[in-house]
Amino acid sequence: MVIMNVVEKRDFIHSHLHKIDEKVINDLYEMLQKSETLKEKLTNRALKSEDDIKAGRVFSRSELESKIV
Repeated sequence: MVIMNVVEKRDFIHSHLHKIDEKVINDLYEMLQKSETLKEKLTNRALKSEDDIKAGRVFSRSELESKIV
């Protein structure tokens, strides 16, 4: 088995895209869309968390533990 780095894999995929059937293209498209959506959601969550921290909307460890139990 040949181990390829990321650039080699991208080149291989790019050079074979015209040979791939529609189902594979649709699956790849769906996977990439889900990845972008997840990235956007996580980025928005992180930005909101940073805003909460800056505004002082945080819990101490003991407050958090009491909410969990």
